[in-house]
Amino acid sequence: MAAIDKNIIIKAHGQTNALIVTAAPDVMNDLERVIAQLDIRRPQVLVEAIIAEVQDADGLNLGIQWANKNAGMTQFTNSGLPISTAIAGANQYNKDGTISSSLASALGSFNGIAAGFYQGNWAMLLTALSSSTKNDILATPSIVTLDNMQATFNVGQEVPVLTGSQTTSGDNIFNTVERKTVGIKLKVKPQINEGDAVLLEIEQEVSSVADSASSTSSDLGATFNTRTVNNAVLVGSGETVVVGGLLDKTVTDTADKVPLLGDIPVIGALFRSDSKKVSKRNLMLFIRPTIIRDRDEYRQASSGQYTAFNNAQTKQRGKESSEASLSNDLLHIYPQQETQAFRQVSAAIDAFNLGGRP
Repeated sequence: MAAIDKNIIIKAHGQTNALIVTAAPDVMNDLERVIAQLDIRRPQVLVEAIIAEVQDADGLNLGIQWANKNAGMTQFTNSGLPISTAIAGANQYNKDGTISSSLASALGSFNGIAAGFYQGNWAMLLTALSSSTKNDILATPSIVTLDNMQATFNVGQEVPVLTGSQTTSGDNIFNTVERKTVGIKLKVKPQINEGDAVLLEIEQEVSSVADSASSTSSDLGATFNTRTVNNAVLVGSGETVVVGGLLDKTVTDTADKVPLLGDIPVIGALFRSDSKKVSKRNLMLFIRPTIIRDRDEYRQASSGQYTAFNNAQTKQRGKESSEASLSNDLLHIYPQQETQAFRQVSAAIDAFNLGGRP
């Protein structure tokens, strides 16, 4: 309750979000005009984000190892199956018909083909592996919030992470585990400015658990892939802006060889183990705010979201037996996008898929 003077009394009624005013008629008219200017519908902002990522990796491993009981051996550990382990396992198998634990462990983690011979004093082992990985990510989170109000969108899962381990007096192992949330996180605070320009304070994160094969050690726990953007941009209502992007290519060539012999043309391959890996990544992050001022605009925005979702579901059911490009998915979900940046990233993704494979 507030009293401006002894003849004016203002009380707030929280349950009905109303003001009870007692004042002279002329003062009441002035207060009504002030209240009418303040008591307006706050606009809302629909924030749509697009996360498009293409990852492509190809690898090739090829090596030949030799061994002689009297002369020694050439051994390359990057082959995945050292020849010394293979010889020891073959000796034990010829002796008692069992496979040694070391050979079983090596074969259990080995991928590809292994072939060779073991005759008399000589042994040869050929190992070969070709790998190809392709990963497309398309996420389109969207959220509606009031002007100048922060909103958070989070879709993911909680992954247990080992943070500590200790042994008790009874030789029991006690592990300490924490939970880490991985997935898609979007935190945004829109502020409407003059001319329907929207200032967006954005915190966006896309995280996932790395494949166990790429982790350095399973004893250390999971490895996480994280892409984070913290930014503030000014964009007009209904316009799309590129918040961030990354074009990355990594080529790794590894050659383990016997000095001199491994450099001989053609036959040098018999004394060498080659490994090559090429990985490429194309990542783009888009954001688009749309100001919603009344019920009609809200209804229109909701209808547009529902239509986009329904179209995506229909297309997904229709392409279960066929592969479509990520750029087609982008244009199908957001066909109204006509910005130059959007068209460029769509073309870049198509070029990546058609001619960019290593």
